[in-house]
Amino acid sequence: MGYFDVCVMAGEQAGEESITQILKKRGAAFAVPALGESLIPNSHTSTTSSTASSCDTDFSKDDEQRLKDYVQQLKNDRAAVKLTMLELESVHIDPLNYDLKPRADSQRLDLENAVLMQELMAMKEEMAELKAQLYLLEKEKKALELKLSTREAQEQAYLVHIEHLKSEVEEHQEQRRRSLNSTSSSAGAKDKSGKDSGDSPVISLSDLRSLSDSDLAAELTSALRREKKLKGRVQELVAALERLTKSSEVRHQQSSEFVNDLKRANSNLVAAYEKAKKKHQNKLKKLESQMMAMVERHETQVRMLKQRIALLEEETSRPHTSETSL
Repeated sequence: MGYFDVCVMAGEQAGEESITQILKKRGAAFAVPALGESLIPNSHTSTTSSTASSCDTDFSKDDEQRLKDYVQQLKNDRAAVKLTMLELESVHIDPLNYDLKPRADSQRLDLENAVLMQELMAMKEEMAELKAQLYLLEKEKKALELKLSTREAQEQAYLVHIEHLKSEVEEHQEQRRRSLNSTSSSAGAKDKSGKDSGDSPVISLSDLRSLSDSDLAAELTSALRREKKLKGRVQELVAALERLTKSSEVRHQQSSEFVNDLKRANSNLVAAYEKAKKKHQNKLKKLESQMMAMVERHETQVRMLKQRIALLEEETSRPHTSETSL
């Protein structure tokens, strides 16, 4: 309901009360017009036909009720006419009242979106940190696997070396037994040389001459067998050495790759940290600017509302100039 409607209703009520009081005091007789004629409540002119000299009797209640019914009929007619009219907005209405609620909703949504974006950025940073930790753990796992394979190769080499030492001990013992057997059947002059040959794995020329053909063939067979066994052990040692060399090379290469990957991961983490820090600073500045804008808009709205309240108080305190006169 606008200010004009309030004034109209106040004028109607004041006019009705003034008409009733005047009619009761003066006892005038009114000629009520037909219902089809127009009557404006706020107008200062009204059709009256009264003579003070001819009014001696009081105003009857029927006339008063009929006048009230007519006023009510006029109100109904005015309401019916008002339904067919389009209510225009005043030029002096505060434009902030149009989008006050939508602006509050949009500001709340902007704040919620900013909070969600900040949480999303924090989750992204945590995901990046977890990925970096996973990458480092995978590299450590590969390094441990390589170390384990190197240990296994070293273990195989040590086992081959132990077998080789055992075989050498057995050969020395066999050569000592053979030398002792050969020297026991020889003369006293050969006894000294047999002791020397027990200490050394090589058989001398005098021992070969003293031996028979069967002993010589057996000695050659054992020598060939020992040579073949030694060749096999040498090949095993060479293979073990090659495996150790290859594993050490692979380990060195993987160690260099691991160091390079660590450097790249460190640089990526630093870049990601700087980027996240910059985004966080931008978001913080944006939120600060939005807060400042919200504070300014709030102060502007409060100031406009205060002005409007003062204007309404001034208008309500001003006395009504429109009075219904008869």
